[in-house]
Amino acid sequence: MPIKLMCAGDLMAGENVHHYHRGILTRFRGRYNELISKKVRGVIQTSDVLLLNFEASLAPDNEIDKLTIDRGVYVAPIETIDLLKGLNTRVVVSIANNHFGQHGIDAANYTIVKLEENGIGVSGKDHQPLIIEQDSYRMMFYAVSLVSDKHYEGAYFKSDYASLINDLNLTEKQADEIRILSIHWGEEYYTLENEAQKKLAFQLSEAGFDYIIGHHPHVVQPVSKIGKTNVFYSHGNFIFDQNFSGLTQKGLVSLFSIPEGETKLYLSQQKDFRLVQLSQISEKELHEFCQSNFSSKKPLIMRIKMKLELIYRFYELNGAIIKKFSSKLFKA
Repeated sequence: MPIKLMCAGDLMAGENVHHYHRGILTRFRGRYNELISKKVRGVIQTSDVLLLNFEASLAPDNEIDKLTIDRGVYVAPIETIDLLKGLNTRVVVSIANNHFGQHGIDAANYTIVKLEENGIGVSGKDHQPLIIEQDSYRMMFYAVSLVSDKHYEGAYFKSDYASLINDLNLTEKQADEIRILSIHWGEEYYTLENEAQKKLAFQLSEAGFDYIIGHHPHVVQPVSKIGKTNVFYSHGNFIFDQNFSGLTQKGLVSLFSIPEGETKLYLSQQKDFRLVQLSQISEKELHEFCQSNFSSKKPLIMRIKMKLELIYRFYELNGAIIKKFSSKLFKA
């Protein structure tokens, strides 16, 4: 019987600095399960394992409201885990990203403990894989970040494009291994991969990886095949409070049938922070979508849109947000 592996993008069920006390946490506190519609849940529940990129740390439910804006962003209450547990599939999360360790090693370690206590598999603590055995296969979930992180204190496995192959310290691949790499790379808001990603993807293919699952750009990027390796350059956002743009409210969800090799692709849609729809899409259609939305000025455009959303929703702003951005303005 084939193993159904589903992969998706970034999950951040807290609030960023633009949405502090007016985003996901504020609107869905106590009812996180509403963040994913029943229709989408039905598709997710066809999988045996779901892989996500977990872009936040956790804090006790009763402490969330006590956190200042600097400590309260990219943090979600423990009750967030109910969202994952309610999906009725085995969930694995990558913690190898620049926001997971944003609040220090203690917060990161606390989050790992709480995830694992609740049956969530955690990949990316170091270069060793999380191993899930099913049927006659061993799924080896590796995870790494290649993104600059000024907060880095060793909370997760970090490397760079030149060193990753050596840092993985891979052993000889066994016949029953399925190697999956969740990788934080690329450039934010670009809908096409760059040359560094392509070069490294080729090296990872030669190293025996079957699936390369990319994230970090917050928008989707194309997929490709290198030898026997399926390369997904960016899955974009799964659930993330980036409602300033249509692109950041779409994500890629991929479903693999192992070992048959069959792949289904879905384009996800968020609305008012909720994941409301999955629409099947072909590789060709995905590439055309990414090509048509690419611009070398996209990162600048997206950052302007972030600020315009603040202006447009000015009536939602609170003193903490106003003070934060006023101080940045005067420093500039």
